Amino acid sequence: MKVINISSARLYSYDFNQIQEMSRSVKHSQRIRSVVLTSVIGIIVGSLFAAIAFGFEWVRILKGLTAGFMITFIISILENFIFQNKFKKLKFSTALMIRTVCYVVAISISVIIVWVVHESIVNEAGILTTLSSEDFRYFITEGDFKKILLFAIIVSFLIIFFRQINSLLGKNVLRKYLTGKYHSPKEEERVFMFLDLSSSTTIAEKLSPIEYHRFINNYFFDIDEEIVRSKGEIYQYVGDEVVISWKGNDGFDCANCINCFFEIRNKINSLSEKYKSKFGVVPGFKAGLHCGNVVTGEIGDSKREIVFHGDVLNTAARLQSQCNELGKKFLASEDVLKKIILPAELSVVPMGSFMLRGKAQETEIFSIEK
Repeated sequence: MKVINISSARLYSYDFNQIQEMSRSVKHSQRIRSVVLTSVIGIIVGSLFAAIAFGFEWVRILKGLTAGFMITFIISILENFIFQNKFKKLKFSTALMIRTVCYVVAISISVIIVWVVHESIVNEAGILTTLSSEDFRYFITEGDFKKILLFAIIVSFLIIFFRQINSLLGKNVLRKYLTGKYHSPKEEERVFMFLDLSSSTTIAEKLSPIEYHRFINNYFFDIDEEIVRSKGEIYQYVGDEVVISWKGNDGFDCANCINCFFEIRNKINSLSEKYKSKFGVVPGFKAGLHCGNVVTGEIGDSKREIVFHGDVLNTAARLQSQCNELGKKFLASEDVLKKIILPAELSVVPMGSFMLRGKAQETEIFSIEK
């Protein structure tokens, strides 16, 4: 097998397994940073809420600060290490309800703990004595706790609702709509991968329509984490095809756009027994990868979307369709490979120049293999 070296491509001094470990480490670090940042925000919000709701008294502000930290620390732990993994396949309303209840419970318990500890210190009484006191009963039934509980329910519901809407629309799409980032079209460099399920017609014939939907849905769920880990964004689901996009250097750094394909392959291979037992078949897939400048902007009225326009998408789609003709699983253009630092475990095999459908010039195509 002849292996080509693209003139501007270099090799990492570490292998593909090291890249995977680095990716997992980065993800874990991102979660830890998220917990710390959220806790700091909780301290600020808790202090401000106490000052606005109950007056500018240092004792109340200190209690608000402590409660704010406890609340956001607990919630951020739940979000980053439990909800992200366990709630992916729940219905929108079910996840919204469970999350809201968890948030309200976390807020209520944190506030009660802060109040009880403070009162116990002030009155030089034990925790159990404070809990059984008339002051505690008044605090819960007629005092400040009712305001806090109402605030917790409303704010928790709204935060979770908008988080789940953002998840439905896609990564950061809601933020882009709210800020109007693409209200006026912008030109930007992006990488696109068209990832298509192999033998989908044959699989659809073997399974019932409901089973086929579940098969596709399981496949999309299982590969999502690897896409996010590689800093990719899911642009569209088109039937059994996923269109993945990276902005600028997000795709080139650490060969994210290339590693994504092999991470997905590893993930599906690790789940092969699950697919065999549930559906009798393991998903296979092929992909085309290309990069270049596109125009990004909002379109539509009754249904508004942020879309990409440009020849880059057409070329990536044509590369993916060329996989069957060339008998390859992963094809990339020369434009991508010139900007990638290739992991040492991967090789680039030249396929030749092809006149892709709809193109005026030939495109150099390469197969990326492990």
